[in-house]
Amino acid sequence: MPLSPEPAEKSAVLSPLPQASGTPETAREDALRQAPGRPVLMLRPAPVKVRAITCHAIAYTVTHVLVERDDDAGYQASWEASWLVRRL
Repeated sequence: MPLSPEPAEKSAVLSPLPQASGTPETAREDALRQAPGRPVLMLRPAPVKVRAITCHAIAYTVTHVLVERDDDAGYQASWEASWLVRRL
C-alpha cells in the first residue's frame, strides 16, 4: 500500500499492549481482564524467552501470550505477540 504524501499520514500509530505490575495476583488478574481475545490458562507456567528476556508463559490467546517475570523492577505480567515468544 503506497504511503500518502502528507507527512502527518505517514506515521502509523500502534497502541501498546497493556502491562500490569504490582502483586502477582492482582497483576495477573488485570492482565487476564485486558486480554486481546479469549485467554486460555495453562496448567503449568512454561519457561519462555521473549526477545532476550527469560520469563514464564501463563496464558495464551490465538495471537498473544501472557508472560510473567519478576526482576529488579518488580513483578510484571504482559501480553506479547506470539511470534516473539520462544519456548525454552
